[in-house]
Amino acid sequence: MKNQYVVDFHNLPRTATLGNTSTGEGSSFTGERIYCGLVTKKKGTGSKPHYHPDETFNYVLKGALKVNMDGQEFAVPTGCLLHIPPNMVHTAVATDDGDAVYLVWRDRVNEKQGKPITIEV
Repeated sequence: MKNQYVVDFHNLPRTATLGNTSTGEGSSFTGERIYCGLVTKKKGTGSKPHYHPDETFNYVLKGALKVNMDGQEFAVPTGCLLHIPPNMVHTAVATDDGDAVYLVWRDRVNEKQGKPITIEV
């Protein structure tokens, strides 16, 4: 029996998560107020500098992300949460050690107002 409250990411279509801005691919679900996705970035690949008008969280399930944000470069290893404040320019690249798999959550305030959700710089 299918439950309308259970989302099976593994059976949803996999698409580019940020279009040409990132190499990330995955499946996603959009709720009333929050977007959630399961994303994979192949080792050594990732995003161009960009920002989201809305607050974003990435929780790394496998591998690690190399992030450049707010003038700092740092790693986000497996089991850690990356908080990206609204309008913060950043890049996130899977390290050369292997693919990175992470969950992403982003609020939808600006999207619901018809504004862009990702702006490349």
